[in-house]
Amino acid sequence: MKRFIILIAMISFGMGLQAQKLVKVEDLINNNDSYGAGRLEINQDIRVDSLVSRHIITNAKTGGINGYRIQIYRGSGRNARAKADEANAEFISSFPDMPSYLKFDPPNYFKVRVGNYRTKHDAYAGFIMVKEEFPNAYLVTEIIPYPDIDK
Repeated sequence: MKRFIILIAMISFGMGLQAQKLVKVEDLINNNDSYGAGRLEINQDIRVDSLVSRHIITNAKTGGINGYRIQIYRGSGRNARAKADEANAEFISSFPDMPSYLKFDPPNYFKVRVGNYRTKHDAYAGFIMVKEEFPNAYLVTEIIPYPDIDK
């Protein structure tokens, strides 16, 4: 009787679980509605589709792409938040067109990072301008938002 109850519990628990949706590479390619587009049949191992699905899910969770920012302040201590706010306000008054991000990094660091650059080469031009006002600035890697394709 005890085994029967455990078996029923395991079956009901298993039915409650749902797997992630598997994205097929063939469907990604054949989803093109262009005029005159044909269909492509791909014969491949199902594990390739599983890897593509995992890649898509991982990228969706990050919320951005790898890029660079310029860090102008990093501090900890009793008045680190006030100093970070002060550095952020000074930056905004000097560079109103460049985005800035005030970030708390546990256990006790406040950071002010500015800009959204896809490559290190792109970041270098902004870094030279910021370095004149903030001599302790340096480049850091970070996840940046996806670029706006309408611009």
